[in-house]
Amino acid sequence: MDKFRFILLYILLQVNLNVSAEYVPTLVQDSLKALYPSIEVIGWSTDDNYYVANFQHDGFSTKVWLDTRGHWMMKQTDWQVMDEVPEAVYHTFTFGPYSTDEVLDVTYIEFPQQKAQVVILIGEDNAPTQYQLFYLTNGELTNARNVTDMSNILGASTFL
Repeated sequence: MDKFRFILLYILLQVNLNVSAEYVPTLVQDSLKALYPSIEVIGWSTDDNYYVANFQHDGFSTKVWLDTRGHWMMKQTDWQVMDEVPEAVYHTFTFGPYSTDEVLDVTYIEFPQQKAQVVILIGEDNAPTQYQLFYLTNGELTNARNVTDMSNILGASTFL
């Protein structure tokens, strides 16, 4: 009976590992390696119909969205703080109506055929409300939205 339990446990464990480890087509993996040949550790997930590679690049947490044919669709670099933002974005934010709010996160988003954006997540002191501010790299604020009750606020549904 113990041998049967062991075999059953082993089978269940293998099935669980295969389900939790996202299947990523070789074409998609090869496309990512062509874009970033030096990265070693990659975590994969899916977002809508896209494969999302999660890895460290140049000291930043990075996510890259690829379609099912391996085409690069979007890249997010989590800068976390304002240190990396272009001067025009820093200036617009600092002298804008949101400058008194706390900066919670800063993400740089690049696309193959759209202008790059800097997204600043802000929150008010002692309040659960959070907003995302979308800036073009020239400092133009293009959108401000309340994301307090939203999930996946920078995913495929927002941009792709």
